[in-house]
Amino acid sequence: MSVIVVKPEDGRTLSIGPIKMVVQEDGTQTRGTLGIAEFEVPPHTSGPPLHIHHTHEEGFYILEGVLEFLTGEQIVQAGQGTLVMVPIGTAHTFRNATEKRARFLNTFTPPLYVHYLEEVSQLLQTGGTLDSQQAATLMARYDTEVVS
Repeated sequence: MSVIVVKPEDGRTLSIGPIKMVVQEDGTQTRGTLGIAEFEVPPHTSGPPLHIHHTHEEGFYILEGVLEFLTGEQIVQAGQGTLVMVPIGTAHTFRNATEKRARFLNTFTPPLYVHYLEEVSQLLQTGGTLDSQQAATLMARYDTEVVS
């Protein structure tokens, strides 16, 4: 196997509502063990509903701005250079509560959730909508549970 180089313009760009996602690795080059994507979150934008992944871990490395994470009952402010690791079974979500955009590098091990986000993007791009019940049903297909 050769080294894989993905330049910024080589990633696959997806829109998830107002959030922009650039998929750098969807598991294809890592034997299904790792997914990597860069996200851009506009000011005053929330991420997904509070949820728990049952089969994958997620890492957030903040490249720019500040994100607020809710993990269980703890609120964490994460600025540039901060790494937030979310282990399997931990309830979490994030939001950009600031006046400036935020960017982060996201890792998924394994890359299951990359495929969920691709499906959400495709649904929204084709004029579909995603209410809370639909989101919960779709997340469940990717071993993720919405927490009320």
